[in-house]
Amino acid sequence: MYTLDKQAAMNADSTGKWLTETGKYVGRILWAEDIKSDRTGTKGIALTLQANDGRETRQFIYTEKEDGTRLSGFDLVMALMTCLKLRDMKPVDGQVKRWDREAKQEYMEQGQVYPELANKQIGFLLQKTEEESRKTPGETAWTAKLVGVFESQTELTASEILSGKKTPEALAQRVALLADRPLKKRPASASHSSANAYAKASNGGGADFDDDIPFLQHMRGFAGHLI
Repeated sequence: MYTLDKQAAMNADSTGKWLTETGKYVGRILWAEDIKSDRTGTKGIALTLQANDGRETRQFIYTEKEDGTRLSGFDLVMALMTCLKLRDMKPVDGQVKRWDREAKQEYMEQGQVYPELANKQIGFLLQKTEEESRKTPGETAWTAKLVGVFESQTELTASEILSGKKTPEALAQRVALLADRPLKKRPASASHSSANAYAKASNGGGADFDDDIPFLQHMRGFAGHLI
């Protein structure tokens, strides 16, 4: 015997919990964590973004090497702060979500977070990108990378906001050119199956965080070009 469950019925039309496709999205930042690679010393911010349809993406934006050299992710963070009208922000102690592979469940622990970013509305662009797999040499995998942000209410980009523009133009131009990005130089032994397997994807130089995020293999994104 079954009794109609409206939510379950609507869930059948869902495309899944995670954002995996190229496109323009509007939503909010669920939380932002200050991160540092144990392997390379590279610093950055881990963002969990949620689109208005409920789907999420976990993005790792690396901003600075251990020697102080800035990465392109620094520009992206500056664009994010501009769109959110933030002059500065600093990490503080806070709870962060982790993933226990053995227990196969999430748990919370103390970490460094940016409260200024939490629950803020933001627009963002993702680009489905094919890369060589770091875990399976010779194979490729696709992942959705964060490549731009914009003010969700006005659709103005950071450069337009800083220039004092009131009418958005750059975003429409960027979206018109946004498309999946296949790997140009393919590994000699790359297989067609691996090119379509999100479960095997690995990118962005954030391997130190694999144990923390269950969906990281196919949702990690390195900072792209800001708009």
